[in-house]
Amino acid sequence: MRALVVDGQPVIHRAMLEILAEAFADMQAMTANSLARATERSRTCGPFDLVVMELELPDSSGIDSLVALRAAAPATRIVVFSLTEDRGSILGAIAAGAAGYVPKTHAAPVITAALRLVAGGGVYIPPQALKVKETMNGRSVLDGLTPRQCDVMRLIGKGYPNKEIAGRLKIAQDTVKQHARAAYAALGVCSRAQAMTMLLRQELDVD
Repeated sequence: MRALVVDGQPVIHRAMLEILAEAFADMQAMTANSLARATERSRTCGPFDLVVMELELPDSSGIDSLVALRAAAPATRIVVFSLTEDRGSILGAIAAGAAGYVPKTHAAPVITAALRLVAGGGVYIPPQALKVKETMNGRSVLDGLTPRQCDVMRLIGKGYPNKEIAGRLKIAQDTVKQHARAAYAALGVCSRAQAMTMLLRQELDVD
């Protein structure tokens, strides 16, 4: 496992390197203190399996930081690690392609679990962004899907990878993929990330 920690604060570098070493036994991690440095390292030292980044950097700010780094490393799973915890920022990061959003206020064991989830193919969204309600007209975005498609989409909405969804529902992974593809078509989306963003924006109760 190879990771890159992108943050303007050396104290965050040290803390995250410790968390990564705890989360992954075979971890090899590097750090960058700016977007320019992160982009350079992604191109010259990559590919990385995981990038953990703050959006507010000395030379870049907000979603632009994420978009720029994704352009430099499109195959790398990126986790936003930020002090900002409002739902709009979380939604924006996921919609822009982040594989997870971890507030810096989370306890170390929660951060470790979130990083493992993302590295395993899942998507981590903090609980405060999942505390959502039905749509304003009383209908949910999943109306019209089959019961099994709803089951799959609710677990996708919680960030679980296909393997874990299959285990929880006691069905094959290929069956999970089939239900997901059918649900995506019904919802008018093309990917898991788009589906998750729709679930959150439509204020679906995924509990």
